[in-house]
Amino acid sequence: MRRVAEACGDEAEILALSVARFVAAGYMTGDIACWDAAFNGAEELLGSHEGGQFVAGMVGIVRALRVEREGDWAFMPASCCRLTGHECALVALIGRGRRGAWDEVAQDAAALAGRAAPRLAAAVRAAASTIDAAAVRLAPSCPRPKILH
Repeated sequence: MRRVAEACGDEAEILALSVARFVAAGYMTGDIACWDAAFNGAEELLGSHEGGQFVAGMVGIVRALRVEREGDWAFMPASCCRLTGHECALVALIGRGRRGAWDEVAQDAAALAGRAAPRLAAAVRAAASTIDAAAVRLAPSCPRPKILH
């Protein structure tokens, strides 16, 4: 299994993965504390406004993934330093979205979902600028890879 620091391009992608894990755990368990943990972590790093927007973007991605994916999605706990294959594919998808490679995003979203996934591609498109803004904010104050791993 790949390590988070190897798969994620920057601190914003590490935070995106962590938030996605908390959100997925909340869906799986029905425990709102998981979502609170996502908000708390993002708000601590980005402030209440930007942190909330960041989590909202990731909720959109995870929700779209849940709706469009055929089969289960394997994920690790938020603090784990390893990634599942599904998480690696998600981080790669987010990275392509951040680069504006929209044709690749559509193809990769479909591959991750196991079928056409326009909602997932749209969610990545919607979250890309928020993740980029977080990258700018996190870069000067957080030397890699100290935030989470």
